[in-house]
Amino acid sequence: MLTVGTIGISALTVADAIFKYFAITHLTDGRSERLLPFIDFTVHRNPGITGDIAIPLWIVIPLTIGILLFLVDRASTTYRKKPITFFGILAVIAGATNNLIDRIINGFTTDYLMFFSTSIINLSDVVIIGGALIIMVYNANNPQAQCTLIPSSPPIHQYGVVSRMFRSIVRTFRNTSHR
Repeated sequence: MLTVGTIGISALTVADAIFKYFAITHLTDGRSERLLPFIDFTVHRNPGITGDIAIPLWIVIPLTIGILLFLVDRASTTYRKKPITFFGILAVIAGATNNLIDRIINGFTTDYLMFFSTSIINLSDVVIIGGALIIMVYNANNPQAQCTLIPSSPPIHQYGVVSRMFRSIVRTFRNTSHR
């Protein structure tokens, strides 16, 4: 089940990259293509974050990388014990990484699916929202499997791979600075 979901996430993120490329290269003159009566395929260059909130890239990119490292850390601790939560975190990581790559390459996030001529998103946004919903619904329906994204001082074996790496770097820095 997890493998099928991972393949699905991968397919959506690859499709998103293709659609972003197509929108940027073929819809530069402001054209749009009608997909359904309420969905248009168009290009929108979003320089900020959700809803065109203008935040400079020099803030958005490091913040996104920090959040992704945190999510990788959480995913590494939930992989075996909470596979559904892991899958949700994996979806958020995949979608956010795709949008991050778009920001780094183009300087903006490319949105291309316009709903009702007002709201515009991309498939990576759908993957992120889907992952967050999976985590919330699963945890709401399984109180014994509550996912605490921010653990309160967990035992050392509950630290994720990024936390352990960061702790090693800090420990090494402390040891070398006292010599």
